[in-house]
This record gives sequence, structure tokens and C-alpha cells, in this order.
Amino acid sequence: MNPVPKSAIVLFAVVLMNFGCERQHEQVDVTCVNEFRDGDLVLRCGYGAESRVVIARSDAIFSHIGILQYDSLRGEWMVIHAVPGENEPNEPEYLKREPILSFYARERAYKGAWMRINCSDEVARNAAEYCRKKADERICFDNDYLLEDTTAIYCCELVWLAYMREGLDITDGERYEVPTIICKEGKCIFPANIEHGKRTLFVKLFNTKQS
Repeated sequence: MNPVPKSAIVLFAVVLMNFGCERQHEQVDVTCVNEFRDGDLVLRCGYGAESRVVIARSDAIFSHIGILQYDSLRGEWMVIHAVPGENEPNEPEYLKREPILSFYARERAYKGAWMRINCSDEVARNAAEYCRKKADERICFDNDYLLEDTTAIYCCELVWLAYMREGLDITDGERYEVPTIICKEGKCIFPANIEHGKRTLFVKLFNTKQS
């Protein structure tokens, strides 16, 4: 089991939250951080316009998703994700690889959850490694939300592609219809497609408020 930095434990002061979702969410305690594995997914809901659009269009409680990979050199869990508006001014919106505490910074998230795909450790590890390589390639965020074009990638597309390479469609082919002004294809993958997918083993909620 990978060691867990003390700073990460501070993050997970866990509370039971009641949301009207089809999938029953479990309550977890602070020891959940000892159970993470490479390839697990983390969800959040933020304050920005993009979050509000996703929530409104999908009737969901989370608007953003990333994938976990343990960094043995840093001694902490990293989140790899595609997100607009968080890079330095005038810098391209490259895929991000950042500590989990940064992913759940107060100004970025007020809800969070941990999700696992029902697959082997090897498959999950390969999915995480695929995402790391994409981050190393400095792939940009896909502002057009196009699944057919992988030269740029959005958050759900990233984790979906990672598991598709391992033969798993974690969305079961489900898509949300959106106005073409948002997505030229007229359909997008939202976090809810993955959260409610048949291959999702569990979703566990935690409080993202940091002391």
C-alpha cells in the first residue's frame, strides 16, 4: 500500500451528505485515503460558469472529474484532469497533474467524491498511466467538447478514453444532449454518465473543506 501524506488526511473530514441521486452514496471515514488505488476517479463541484452549465444540463451533483495516480517521488496522490481557466494567465490550458489538495482547493470545490471503476488493479493502473502520458504531452483542454477529435481533451473525455483503451466503456455509451453552441457534436459525456455507469463500483462522498 502506498504511504499517505498527513496533509491528505486533513482533507477528508468526512460527512454523510444526502443527494437525490439514483446511486446510493456511502459515508466514508478518514481511513479511505489508505484505500485509494491508481486509476480511481475523483469528482468535484465548483463555483464557475462551466460547473453551473454541467449541473443544469445533467441534473447531477458533480461537474468535474479527474483520475488519481500516486507519485512515489513526491509521496502524495496526484490528480490528472482537464480543466479550463486554472492555468497561469496567458498560458495554454494544458492537462493538469496536481496534488489532490490543490484539486480540492476551497476556491475550486465545495463538494467532492471518490469513485472506483469495477476492474482489475492493472487495468486501473494502465488507465492512470495513459492520462499521465497525455499530461506529459501537454494536451490542451477541448473547448469544443468533441469526442471525435483527441488532439484536445475535456475532463470526462480524458478518463473515458483512458478506460476505453483497456476495453471498458465506463459510460455504457450514454451521452447528454447539449446545444451545438456548447458542443458541435450536440452530445457530451458528463460526470453523471460515469457516476451512474454499470462499471462504477462505488461512489463515496467526503467533505472538501480544509482546515
